[in-house]
Amino acid sequence: MYTASGFPTVVGFDLPGLKDGPGPSRVIVSALLDTTPGDDWMRVLDRLAWPTLRLDHGVEQLRLVGQGIHFVGDIRDGRGLSAAVRELFDLVTARVLSARMAALEHPMDDLALAAPPLAPMVVSQDPRMADVAALLQLPALPALLELASRLTGMGFVAVARVTAERWTACAVHDLLGFGLQPGQDLVLETTICDEIRQHQRTVQFDHASAHPVFSTHPTPAMYGFESYLSVPMFRRDGSFFGTLCALDPRPSQLDALSVKCFEVLAAWIGAQMELDDAQVGGDASQTLQAALQAVADAAAGIAASAQPSSPLQEAAQRIRALSLLPG
Repeated sequence: MYTASGFPTVVGFDLPGLKDGPGPSRVIVSALLDTTPGDDWMRVLDRLAWPTLRLDHGVEQLRLVGQGIHFVGDIRDGRGLSAAVRELFDLVTARVLSARMAALEHPMDDLALAAPPLAPMVVSQDPRMADVAALLQLPALPALLELASRLTGMGFVAVARVTAERWTACAVHDLLGFGLQPGQDLVLETTICDEIRQHQRTVQFDHASAHPVFSTHPTPAMYGFESYLSVPMFRRDGSFFGTLCALDPRPSQLDALSVKCFEVLAAWIGAQMELDDAQVGGDASQTLQAALQAVADAAAGIAASAQPSSPLQEAAQRIRALSLLPG
């Protein structure tokens, strides 16, 4: 349910969350809401949440994803935190409502609801942002993500940079209103991509709630999807970069050929990420040429096996054409 007011009500909590492995416990407590909060509501929440949640409950991060707010940190008492969050949400709603009423009486005094001032542009030192910028410069990428969506029948497709610390969206094709933008993060421990980073294999399922493993996995339930496909992406030197992933709240029926085409598409993006470096010449250029030729050959095989004029054949032919660099 969505209401234009943006005043969310807590409908439940996901307790106790996931853990970060050995050592200090890093827990995720999720507040599940009946609507997506408005921007003004989130600004007031962020202002009121600190330092109380950090000092009293060990919360290190607060993230909005869809209709859920995730509290991440060394949280010792999840139930105590959930009670504090309910009280905090009531206070935030009261403050926002008061500000909106004041704005109706004194429009020029509407400071609480005003957009935050523009910050001066700075050069980010975060290397992940360089990866985001590099991928966004690939002119063919938006069309390929759209093709990936048509190929899989899934409404959300993204390239994600995945490290041992962070999950960051680099490029997004979103027909579901998921709301994730390039450069934004998801909580790493809530993603299946974090598991792929560790085992570096494709993960695909058509119907999560009927799957022997993923029916009890927390991630599909948390983000509300049934069908999912994610493949690892590698740089030309073989190092892991992240994933190309797709998901949808509806079940799917993907065959092995479609999954293979999706993997080839991920390989093309991985080979293209360092194209500028390869253009310097020498062995690097030959390595890139070989990688793209391998992608072109794989795509040609898929196109020959696919049904004429199908999304699968269209995707494979497009990948093959893009992979053929001038001699």
